[in-house]
Amino acid sequence: MFENLDFETLEKMQKSMEMIDSTFGGNVDMKRAILAKYGLPLDEIITTYHPSEAKKQYDKRNVIAEQENEDNALELQNKLIYGDKWFVLQNRLLNAISDLDLNERRLIMFLSPMVREDVENFPTKNRRKFVIRAVDFAKKYNIDDGNVYRVLANSATSVLEKTFYFWNFENNERTHKTGSNWIEHCEYKENLGCLEIYLTSLTIEMLTVFDKANPFTKYEHDIIVRLGSYGIILFELIASCMHQQYKQKSYTIKYLREKFNCVENYPKYYDFKRYVIDRTIADIHEHTQYKIKYDQKKEGRIVTDIVFTFEDTSQNQQTIKDKKDGLERDPNIIDMFTGQTDNEARKAPSWQTKGLSDGQIKKIGVNKQEFIDANSGKISPNDRRGYDEIFEDWKPQLKDPSKVNSFNKIQELLDRQRPI
Repeated sequence: MFENLDFETLEKMQKSMEMIDSTFGGNVDMKRAILAKYGLPLDEIITTYHPSEAKKQYDKRNVIAEQENEDNALELQNKLIYGDKWFVLQNRLLNAISDLDLNERRLIMFLSPMVREDVENFPTKNRRKFVIRAVDFAKKYNIDDGNVYRVLANSATSVLEKTFYFWNFENNERTHKTGSNWIEHCEYKENLGCLEIYLTSLTIEMLTVFDKANPFTKYEHDIIVRLGSYGIILFELIASCMHQQYKQKSYTIKYLREKFNCVENYPKYYDFKRYVIDRTIADIHEHTQYKIKYDQKKEGRIVTDIVFTFEDTSQNQQTIKDKKDGLERDPNIIDMFTGQTDNEARKAPSWQTKGLSDGQIKKIGVNKQEFIDANSGKISPNDRRGYDEIFEDWKPQLKDPSKVNSFNKIQELLDRQRPI
């Protein structure tokens, strides 16, 4: 096929072919293009490429470099996802039903980065012990140093008895429910100022295994430090959906009652909406950058679902612009979601100006342990009195209008109804 080509042309073709082999990996299309230039049939030449030893070493170095780049990118991604400031949990756990109170919930969240780090550093360890220093827990949640030991010890003891339940799915259909304890064993060492905790294997799995088969939700820990227990629950439900294009999620009333541990509390829907849903949203609005609204779905006259719509206002600067332009919201217009004007919502309850009545103090006394723990900063580190004595000592202050506003959790406990 090369009979009609002179030596110079053949040499030029050979050099071109060698250049294609060494530089372009023996690209067949490029070789055929050269053949076509000289009027040769495109399939007359075998274009099998045998790279030189130098080329093999060059390719090997490239493969190693690419792998290192991928490893570095994965390590960076893991740091962003699993950094110390993030609370990360499987969606199975996020959607699970449990009855943790505020400090118990804080305990689990505090453990989250510790668990991830331990599993990453010691992947084959069978039993894992986690140590929580009281001073670190106090600093994280702004608890008085003198009372954090009692708060931590009480939470560790009570969470031992707590469980969580979640549904398993196959082909997007519920199959069966699984239940588990949070903690296997714990020891509170007062002389060392620390708590030693052994989590169950399922709890550890829920806090460390994140992949396509185990979708997860993550958020910055500091966002929820000031939220109450209900606020954390609703925030997590919302956070799990923030990646969606349409920031909206529907939950049945039955599920929300279970999630907020209000199956028996607030039997009337109006009370459940007012004292749980509305106040929880107000808590999130006050302490985070997230804003939530909701609609109610009904079957006849019965509300069956709540559809939440939410947004992260830190990503939307329009509100700031509107205020600069004088476009502030009219405080006398009724909000379609709350049924109140802004002025009504800001109206202070009477106890804030008159002090608590005997009846109101008695009602708070039903939950005196929770109330005292919420105000532990008022108690001396050396105070060894019980809850009854402390509450009795606080009664004059609760009646005093100039002092009552220094206490936390008053309105929440006044609004709370006893289980029926």
